[in-house]
Amino acid sequence: MIAWIVPALVVALSPIPADEVAGGGPETVTLRGEVVRLVEVLGSFGVPEQQGPIEGQVVLRKEGGGVVPLLYNVGSRAFFEDDRLRDRPAELVARTMEGLPYLQVVSARVEDGSGELRTPEYYCDICTISVRYDQPCPCCQSPMELRYTPED
Repeated sequence: MIAWIVPALVVALSPIPADEVAGGGPETVTLRGEVVRLVEVLGSFGVPEQQGPIEGQVVLRKEGGGVVPLLYNVGSRAFFEDDRLRDRPAELVARTMEGLPYLQVVSARVEDGSGELRTPEYYCDICTISVRYDQPCPCCQSPMELRYTPED
């Protein structure tokens, strides 16, 4: 009876290759386009104007056509909450997962007023703290200012 336990434990405890887990694991991609609200692009696909839960959904309208919805996470939160970052050229570094038609944004660069792609941040001049999405300063609770980080 005990003879089958050791082989069973070896099989059960052996690591599963990444390509056998959830379609091979996430892939990191860099995509360019404009981040817009989903309801703004539905008309171009012949879908009547929508309201309800999808009103807040944002998508990347890719260069060359097509749209990809963004998951709401730390990397994409500013696009959901700040109108100033949408409807302008952007470059997203994101993770894609096989079978999931959403992008998980890792980092983003958005065209600033001078036409350069730069990383948006929210900055507190008092505490010299920067964060990735608009919020009161975590230190002094003052409003934070949208600015773009200089690129090296």
